[in-house]
Amino acid sequence: MTMLRVRDVYVRFGGVVALDRVSIDLNRGEILGLIGPNGAGKTTLFNCISGVLQPDAGKIIFEGRSLRFVPPHERARRGIARTFQNLQLWGSMTVLENLSVPMDALGRRSTLGDAVGSPPSEYAERATIERARAILHVLDLDHHAHTLAGDLPAGIQRRVEIARALAMRPKLLLLDEPAAGLDANETLRLAYLLHTVRDRFHVSMLLVDHDMSLVMRVSDYVYVLDFGKLLSRGRPTEIRNDKKVIAAYLGEPAAETAVGANGDAGAVVLATDHQEPIRAVPAGNAPLLEVKNLAAGYGPLEVIRDVNLYVKPGEIVACIGPNGAGKTTTLRAISGVVKPRAGHVMFGGRDITGRAPERIAALGLAHIPEGRGLFPRMSVEDTLLLASDNTGTRVNPRVAYDAFPRLHQRRWQAVGTLSGGEQQMVAIARALLAQPKLVMVDEMSQGLAPTIVQQLFEMLSVLRQKGIAVLLVEQFVESALDVADRAYIFEHGTVGHEAPAAELRTDRKLISGSYLGSAIDDTAAVPVAANSNGHRVDVELMEVLALKVPPAVKRAIEERAEKEGRPAGAIALELLEGNRK
Repeated sequence: MTMLRVRDVYVRFGGVVALDRVSIDLNRGEILGLIGPNGAGKTTLFNCISGVLQPDAGKIIFEGRSLRFVPPHERARRGIARTFQNLQLWGSMTVLENLSVPMDALGRRSTLGDAVGSPPSEYAERATIERARAILHVLDLDHHAHTLAGDLPAGIQRRVEIARALAMRPKLLLLDEPAAGLDANETLRLAYLLHTVRDRFHVSMLLVDHDMSLVMRVSDYVYVLDFGKLLSRGRPTEIRNDKKVIAAYLGEPAAETAVGANGDAGAVVLATDHQEPIRAVPAGNAPLLEVKNLAAGYGPLEVIRDVNLYVKPGEIVACIGPNGAGKTTTLRAISGVVKPRAGHVMFGGRDITGRAPERIAALGLAHIPEGRGLFPRMSVEDTLLLASDNTGTRVNPRVAYDAFPRLHQRRWQAVGTLSGGEQQMVAIARALLAQPKLVMVDEMSQGLAPTIVQQLFEMLSVLRQKGIAVLLVEQFVESALDVADRAYIFEHGTVGHEAPAAELRTDRKLISGSYLGSAIDDTAAVPVAANSNGHRVDVELMEVLALKVPPAVKRAIEERAEKEGRPAGAIALELLEGNRK
């Protein structure tokens, strides 16, 4: 049977539509992938299924029963378990105890029965220990059974969290970023373990992860969300080659963009008279910024390792790669927001590794963080004057107004009331007034429409004209490569590839492989190309049929039904009649 049906789910947060009539199907025994760029709605849908959020409209059906108004703990009792992106283990308990606690809760063992040593209680305890050890054996955690969970490396803690979810005897396992912080070898091992778990414990899975090498390798079927809507669905090979999906992850190829000059609130107005990007970076220049073997992370989680990169004076360098690859953490480690665990950061010939952020900023390194780092209630001019803290003298905002005339018109307006493009302009103008040698910009286009994004990239020409180097982290890959001199592709917390931007602009296969995973041999997959979402099926017949055929066959029948525009029940009956003949 179809284990999980999500139909027309709609979620709105104020004026933002997080999910817009999204529908998915998950068949029993399947591993279903759910992917999409930042802000696509993946986490919101995940939370609706697990019970953390209640949708404003739509239906969620699990094994034929509605989950409307069912609290998370009751969903767990019905057979839905989940893991968390941020590790939620009990660090002061052993691995075995982390598994035993949820099993005891489900078994409803009584304190009195444990105290007097009643036979049912002793039997339940033995059963708990046996199941816990069986789960640990499958996940290759036997030798960690009596180790405190908090003392384990992050990669092993990820496996422990999956094991704890399995301890609840789930029918459906919701996996939230299980590959976060894992290197390539650990991710490959995790892919093998997920298949093993599915086969040994007969559990279905819904997988949300930014690591496409994992999603494309383990998923039987993949749904893609973008801006809260269902963008595409299909087999991993089809999704990897889907032009709509590639465009959503990489951005559309850059085109000529008319820069607004009519006072439109969404337009970006620049004082620049050149038409082509200036790319005059002498090849012999010594690096302004040099990063060697950098490693950093958060708590027990090591996010980046062995990162090596450099930026020359006046150069624009892009850092691209899938979400969770370590780009933002690299910028934070360079600017001192996160303390490096290993490696060195050299800036202007000085070792700035581990220095306080304000001391690094005073040397001429400006960091515009993800989200822009502005104070929404301050006026534009007061925000620009904050640059005086870095220079030691009062800055003249006229310099910023000359570069960005639009800001002069808005100088007494609260920053929080500006459009997204204008807020990003303020952030860059404030950095410009600090007289930096290097500006690091993290996700300049976050939350903005593609048309505005193209205009925003024109801002970088202002910095280039003044000889300021730029290290750019950006999800709109095409736009970033259009302005950059060189680019680094991040994968699994390290730099996987470095090349001139012009070379990467002509090699979309390399970039899309980084974001959507390299080609994986799935010759065993059923060669069909669509999914049951949105078509009308013979529910009663398919409920019976699902007990008789593997999930891959059921999915194939549903796909053929949608392709031919016929009921799935009719396809099934046709196949049965053909076999009888």
